[in-house]
Amino acid sequence: MLALDPQLIALAQENTRTATWEWTEATDELRWTSGQSEIYSRPPHEINCTEAWESLVHPDDRERLRSAVENALRTGTGYRERFRVEGKDGATLWILGYGRVVRDSEQRTKLIGVNLDMTDWVEALIASETRFTATFEQAAVGIAHVALDGTWLNVNRRCAEIVGYPKEELLGLKFSDITHPDDLEADWALVRELLEGERDTYSLEKRYFTKDGPVVWVNLTVSLVQKPDGSPDYFISVIEDITLRKRIEDERDELIVRLEERVRQRTAELERLSLTDPVTGIANRRSFDRCLEAEWDRAVRTRQPLSLILVDIDFFKNMNDSAGHSAADDALRAVASCLTQVAQRSADLAARYGGDEFVLILPDTSADGALRIANRVQDLIERLAVGNPGSSIDSAMTVSQGVATASPDSKGTWSSLLLEADRALYRAKQTGRARIAIAEPEACENSGHEDRRPPNS
Repeated sequence: MLALDPQLIALAQENTRTATWEWTEATDELRWTSGQSEIYSRPPHEINCTEAWESLVHPDDRERLRSAVENALRTGTGYRERFRVEGKDGATLWILGYGRVVRDSEQRTKLIGVNLDMTDWVEALIASETRFTATFEQAAVGIAHVALDGTWLNVNRRCAEIVGYPKEELLGLKFSDITHPDDLEADWALVRELLEGERDTYSLEKRYFTKDGPVVWVNLTVSLVQKPDGSPDYFISVIEDITLRKRIEDERDELIVRLEERVRQRTAELERLSLTDPVTGIANRRSFDRCLEAEWDRAVRTRQPLSLILVDIDFFKNMNDSAGHSAADDALRAVASCLTQVAQRSADLAARYGGDEFVLILPDTSADGALRIANRVQDLIERLAVGNPGSSIDSAMTVSQGVATASPDSKGTWSSLLLEADRALYRAKQTGRARIAIAEPEACENSGHEDRRPPNS
């Protein structure tokens, strides 16, 4: 009979609950050489053959253990199996069994082996697995194990709830099957960086299509699990449903856009009001100054004429005193309406210059063209037939006009054109009112910065 090294047996038994045995195939004799009483709490003669031994093995493990033994005998090798047996008190023991085929001096086939009682270790492992399973399944976030090709290996309850798939159905899919196509390339790019060792983990906000169709937003955090040799094994994904947060963010962004649009509209309205005369609704002095400077610069570049018409209501102060402020304001609005009618082109501007005085800016307009427009203004004012009880020349409101035209160059300034139009208006009023006076072209282009002389109203 083959004997095991006593020192080896003693060393093993000092540190583990170990039983050693040998079994002879020809006689079906099972002989325990040490340790069986400590593990099984039975005398050797109660477990001295195959039938007696198999009666102790858990029914669910018998066929697997029998197949391992038969394969070892057929191949002349050995086996290593974990299985359960019944102890003397009925408790279940976990055994790690090793067996190896040998031949004795008579060339009889034997199995020699060792049984290690792993109950404490296995129970601790089972408890750990139970805790892990409970944590995995009850976690408030989705957790998934994903194969290197993207196949779902295992998912917890929350993960299945987030994407709306039964667990069994989800395990038949790949993550790419339910990922929004606009997010897929970014996800795969990060996966490749994990596999190439460029990063340890990654996080990504992405969209999944649920089973019923609606899109769900998630925050995905992925790490790579490696095999003992360092090669990639599988991915662990943590999936947090952020759909509500994204909806709130979208609503916030939409609100910001609407508020910005309202601010833009309000700013534009304030800008418009800052350039509009509140009584007549046409451009004010500020708008006129800005426009005239711009049109002068444009005329310098294009070498085109620029004309200006100053319009003044005759005896306006007397009208205001005799007819009242309301009637005077109505007269101002009537004149503004007439000027708006003649300022038809997009570049033309009709503005209230101040008090009873108005102005027309006429780009690309010659002196003859400006005179025609001034005559039309006179006609329109006459047709209005607005009464002016304060006038000493007519019972109806009349206006005086000063017309000036220049062909600007870089040496002059727009103020010279305004000054000459003002001088022409002064002449019109001094020579009887209700008429048009035209400035000399040379004066418009060569006039200096002189103070403006206020005409008598």
